[in-house]
Amino acid sequence: MIKRSLHDIAFSKTWGRQIRLITGPRQVGKTTLAKQKLQEEHSEQLYYLWDLRKVRQRYKENELFFTADALPDKKKLWVCFDEIHKMPKWKNILKAAFDEIEDKYFFIVTGSAKLNLIKHAGDSLAGRYFTFHLMPLTLREVTGNALLEPPKDVLSFIENAMRASPAYQKPLNALLEYSGFPEPFVRQSPAFHKKWSHDYIETVIREDIGTLTRIVDREYIFDLYNLLPEMIGSPLSFSSLASHLQVSPVTVKNYLRRLEDFYLVFSIRPYSKNIKRSLLKAGKYYLYDWSRIKERAVRFENYVACELNTRLSLWGQFTGDNYTLYFIRNKQKQETDFLIVKNGRPWLLAEAKLGDGSIAAHHFETMNSLGNIPFVQVCFEPGVMAMQKRNAYRISAARLFG
Repeated sequence: MIKRSLHDIAFSKTWGRQIRLITGPRQVGKTTLAKQKLQEEHSEQLYYLWDLRKVRQRYKENELFFTADALPDKKKLWVCFDEIHKMPKWKNILKAAFDEIEDKYFFIVTGSAKLNLIKHAGDSLAGRYFTFHLMPLTLREVTGNALLEPPKDVLSFIENAMRASPAYQKPLNALLEYSGFPEPFVRQSPAFHKKWSHDYIETVIREDIGTLTRIVDREYIFDLYNLLPEMIGSPLSFSSLASHLQVSPVTVKNYLRRLEDFYLVFSIRPYSKNIKRSLLKAGKYYLYDWSRIKERAVRFENYVACELNTRLSLWGQFTGDNYTLYFIRNKQKQETDFLIVKNGRPWLLAEAKLGDGSIAAHHFETMNSLGNIPFVQVCFEPGVMAMQKRNAYRISAARLFG
């Protein structure tokens, strides 16, 4: 079993009595993570999938039905409610159970939709939970080096990469080929991956989006999602997509928001502060399943976006610091793929490239305008580890993320 970086973060004693609300894409490993924790705590029998009628029926007969399955124990037990957010007034259900018995149980709640999607679904859980996000597999996880503590500073992050083993190119290739979703990655079968990928999008759009939204004609969402792989890495034009789909730009914007709500895509915004001739446009969108992208350079950029997005999420959940991912693009259409901002201050610039090569001059201009923060050119090509100028590095992805 692949050790997930989120495990020790989400289940840390630091969070006290709070409900651990674990969200993330469907089939990314949330249930496996929760069951692993229950097994460690000898509470395997306290897992409940609320999609099952028998679980819902037991609840109707007894609101604290799960206590009947608990073995006598002096310590607090762990219980998991999986997909409970599909229940009407699920927050009321959870709040009542938590308030009644939180001195005897730790609660894990997992779901594949964002909390803001269901914020009006009943009573508030304010002050009773912490949210944790489980994302697709990272290179560190598949190589057995699950990430926990963030670096002390940005230079430590780069120096650690310079010292890292260069031997992780093979698992990197597998991630790019089969995605970061555990089942297709572990199997590494082209036929299985193709079938899994097709069924995955059908399930999310027809079942999840169909169940929890009022969108009736979901074919437009299918069409929109199938258009996105060709547009990854460039700011999206709502008007252009609207003309493709023959719907309004407002509708396109709403559909993209739904794709984000159900963890099919994520967006990053342009950063303009301190950037001369910055170009304020719509955000760039990336897929959680980068294996759907055919063009190798674009697929690699999407993979780098996911690695950075996941790492920043983990660091933020570990420390409470606010890490945000942006991109930079000016009126000359000169672009830096990624900017990491920590607690409101620019922290690191990054560019994704398939092959090694000199860093373009406009990146140095961007560095200077942001206070000469470090820049890393992340290469798919193995064996790259060089400092081109002060604070400007070229490093293989297998080193940076390994």
